[in-house]
Amino acid sequence: MSSTHTYDVVIVGGGLGGMLCAVILAKEGMKVCVLERDKQIGGCLQTFSLQKKVFDSCVHYVGGLGEGHTLWQILKYAGILDKLSLSAYDADGFDRIAFGDDPTLYPHAIGEENFVEQLLPYFPGEGAALEHYIKALKKVGDHFPLYRLRNGSADEKLAVSGWGLTETLEKITANKKLQNVLAGNNLLYAGEFGKTPFYLHALVLESYIHSAHKVLPGSSQIAKFLWKELQSHGGEVYRNTEVSKLVEENGQISYAETKQGQRFYAKQFIAAVHPERVLDMVDSDMLRGAYRKRIRGLKQTISTYMLNLVLRPGAVPMRRYNIYWNANEDAWSAVNYKANEWPANYAAFFVEDQATPGYAESLSILSYMHYEEVAKWADTINRTGEENERGSDYEIFKEQKAALLLDRMYERIPELKGNIITQSSATPLTYRDYTNSPGGSLYGILKDINKPAETTIATRTKIPNLLLTGQNVNLHGVLGVSITAIATCAELVGMDYLLGRIKQP
Repeated sequence: MSSTHTYDVVIVGGGLGGMLCAVILAKEGMKVCVLERDKQIGGCLQTFSLQKKVFDSCVHYVGGLGEGHTLWQILKYAGILDKLSLSAYDADGFDRIAFGDDPTLYPHAIGEENFVEQLLPYFPGEGAALEHYIKALKKVGDHFPLYRLRNGSADEKLAVSGWGLTETLEKITANKKLQNVLAGNNLLYAGEFGKTPFYLHALVLESYIHSAHKVLPGSSQIAKFLWKELQSHGGEVYRNTEVSKLVEENGQISYAETKQGQRFYAKQFIAAVHPERVLDMVDSDMLRGAYRKRIRGLKQTISTYMLNLVLRPGAVPMRRYNIYWNANEDAWSAVNYKANEWPANYAAFFVEDQATPGYAESLSILSYMHYEEVAKWADTINRTGEENERGSDYEIFKEQKAALLLDRMYERIPELKGNIITQSSATPLTYRDYTNSPGGSLYGILKDINKPAETTIATRTKIPNLLLTGQNVNLHGVLGVSITAIATCAELVGMDYLLGRIKQP
């Protein structure tokens, strides 16, 4: 027998986008509920533990949480900023970029002047180019009104959204090495040569150059505090509640139906899931064939393999920075690696041992991985609440990859060897199963400068009371998704009004 519930707003998906929309609308007095298919809310903010050590699944550090930044203001308005425990990164290089067997670590520093100052010794003739680069980042931010929490026009974005990343870096400097250093942490947005727009790089990098923090003990704290805040405003979250249908009647979505047959009725619906998943849920000709074909035909960003290590106490010195390593001096080539070239890159994230300060308790390493490498196990699903073994050959595959990745790590961090207590790994299938993103794609739909209209997803749909939010609309990352949540909620409460609320002292 199906049970029914009635709300002002039903939100499908309890990731950051869904939870932030829920809090914003509940604060405006709306009766809101969030339907999350997993046991844990948070989407990409999920964490897990290994030998009582907390590991982030996707979000290892956050930019823009320094005082006065856009994200700082949004989370302050959401009522969770003062509850977060933050650990600051090394201001003289929060990210360090490495190439092949060159021992040099090229720093990306916090602060605009400091960013230039820290890279200048490595590129002594490039001071003007570095300053030009910082100005270009700022110019893009200024032309994306919501990133400055103001209501602007789409024309402003048009002035800068046509810039390609590779071409813009080539205009800024003729120095190939510097171009690759500036793009060296493109794992942050899964950049592709000749396709990635400059604005994607600029908006991400600008936030980290402002400030870089780790959320302690893990990024799931953001989701946890949003949930508490939502409850304080009367909102509800249903976990282990997978929506199978969004049913349209007379030109509106009437209710969300779960796999268990429950029905959730509302005036407004927000889908905070991948647009392809929305198409699976909505059987209505209001979402036209051409739209469905376009969404299903879009290329997704690459996925990743992740290796998580618990370290022997007092053995591996703590790094207050992340290492982004590229197998060769071309920071763009990793995304197109061939199977025998793996790993073609990695990002290494350290967590400090609170009991032994100055030393790392754990290390997470990410490396690009094509979904094709795990496609033969694609019909297996393994996540909390739906646990299935993928088989011994899959476990062997993961162990072989771990060994290859560790060999690369030992070259740069030799003290790792012999000091790993335990390890676990995840593949594109893990990301697919936990984030419900096609092919386990890291950041959803690939933004392509050559196909701007095709790869831009609007918050509105052709069904008047169905809105979209999340990393596939606008931008990914904690900042991008937070700004998208504002754009989505503004459709219901008005942009000027909402921005005024957020900017209140």
